[in-house]
Amino acid sequence: MRILLLCSAFNGLTQRAWLALRREGHEVSVELAVSEQAMVEAAELAKPDLVICPFLKERVPAALWQGHRTVIIHPGPPGDRGPSSLDWAIVDAEPEWGVTALQAVEEMDAGPIWGYRVFAMPSEPPRKSALYNGPVSDAAVELVVEV
Repeated sequence: MRILLLCSAFNGLTQRAWLALRREGHEVSVELAVSEQAMVEAAELAKPDLVICPFLKERVPAALWQGHRTVIIHPGPPGDRGPSSLDWAIVDAEPEWGVTALQAVEEMDAGPIWGYRVFAMPSEPPRKSALYNGPVSDAAVELVVEV
């Protein structure tokens, strides 16, 4: 498949997703989400079969998700919506947390769910970076390959 990874940064998670998809034999391109126009143009140029957003802080423009199947990797379990999910999970001492793959629609984090993973939270409050770079990234990469 031709897959476009659309991201806010080519961070460790995005790099892991890129490598995992390439190992699966997919043709993968990466575009930074610097503007709505750049996101739409990237999809027009790449002509992807699928757009995956492993790390995206920006809203996906309607012109993109209406024209290309777009899946968001959200660092929260099914039903969790909005920014700062990991922060709230840590502050609220959630016993478990998760990562959800969902299709982009008009309302943020509200589209059909393609898959999810849950994991136990550490008993001691974790550093956000340790949580993100550990169980969140592991679950996210599994979902990216599954999607």
